[in-house]
Amino acid sequence: MRIICPKCQFLQNVPDEKIPPKAEKATCPKCGEKFRFRTLEPQDFVLEEVPSPPEQKISSPQTESDQPGSAQQDGQENDSIWSSLEDLGESDHPEPESVQSQGYEVPWENLEQTGFFPGFIETVKRVMLAPSHFFYKMPFKGLVMPLAFFLIISVLQAMATFIWNMAGFFPTTAHHGAGGLGMGMMGLGSFFIVIVYPLFMGLWLFIASGVTHLFLTFFQAGKSGFEGTFRATAYGSAPMILGLLPFLGPLIGALWSLGVTIIGYKQIHETSFVRVVMAMLTPLVVIMVLAVFMY
Repeated sequence: MRIICPKCQFLQNVPDEKIPPKAEKATCPKCGEKFRFRTLEPQDFVLEEVPSPPEQKISSPQTESDQPGSAQQDGQENDSIWSSLEDLGESDHPEPESVQSQGYEVPWENLEQTGFFPGFIETVKRVMLAPSHFFYKMPFKGLVMPLAFFLIISVLQAMATFIWNMAGFFPTTAHHGAGGLGMGMMGLGSFFIVIVYPLFMGLWLFIASGVTHLFLTFFQAGKSGFEGTFRATAYGSAPMILGLLPFLGPLIGALWSLGVTIIGYKQIHETSFVRVVMAMLTPLVVIMVLAVFMY
């Protein structure tokens, strides 16, 4: 099992047989953060007595971090590098629900608690500022909410581009006729953005995710299935919110979104950046070769 500290992002693979059956909580050896690394259902508990592994405690987080290369030691120390894998059981002082679920829930998919706008904004922030942690911890709960998130981002960007064009910020509309034409196009553009554009972008998301997942599977990098690829593509669009800004906003958002999406594929499918990049470049190469032959 891969265990990652939500505070300092320290990551370590721990063999499943080294984890106590009832363990749900870990203490990071690097920063001392105590956090829940998994949640067990009642049926997951083992009924028979299981001898607990030898207790290995660290006196202080500084002691572990002061030792050079401590996270790279071999043998038994490497297996037990997470200093505490604790059995929560029936704690006398259970953690608040908000603390237990922190880092494990996508705010956008938990609108009952976060609210629409706070959940949307918080999800955008997490994807843009901490994509590695966001995608690694993201649970799979279907395609509807990621699709809705992607469509909102797409529509906001399209509306912003339309408004900036009508305001004359871009040269494409600055020299194309009088104001009457602009007002007429505004009604047509609004209809396109609100009705047609979301349908087009939703179809594009499914096709792009399907093609990408096909090549990820070809390069043995599609471990989490189509849903994983779909969710990474959908939430990876979060930086496109920068398209609300004129001039360089769309370009920066597109580049940022590309980087975030690559990280998303890597973390969700637990693969390497090389495989992800190869899977994303191969379709472009195929299209270029076909275009050359057709020409």
